[in-house]
Amino acid sequence: MPRNVRLALVGVWVQAVLNLAAGFLLLALVNDAVDHGQDEGAGLLRFVAVLSLLIAGALLLCGVLAGKRSNGIRVTVIVIEALGLLSGVLGLFQGGGVGVVPGIVLALVVLRGFSSAEARNWFDQ
Repeated sequence: MPRNVRLALVGVWVQAVLNLAAGFLLLALVNDAVDHGQDEGAGLLRFVAVLSLLIAGALLLCGVLAGKRSNGIRVTVIVIEALGLLSGVLGLFQGGGVGVVPGIVLALVVLRGFSSAEARNWFDQ
């Protein structure tokens, strides 16, 4: 596995763990709010929590199966990272502040690693 792909794979694992933690935390907060009668906006937050868990699962699966060298794994990671990058940029423009910058940088690093010619060649073999 090329070095830049290995480094990008570390980013995939970090994002998977962070999405997993954020999804479970957000789901717990939503459930607690609903239990206390504060269910306004709970549906959207629950959707975001489940989406975060699904993305975490997809990234974990891609991380585990990266050694299989399937191009589908590379494409899946690129799509997820592109959507994450878009989400981060939109969050930045909507006043998210510097809190969204690390997510943008991590998405760019992973995108660069998985989009490189070395990654393309390695996953196509």
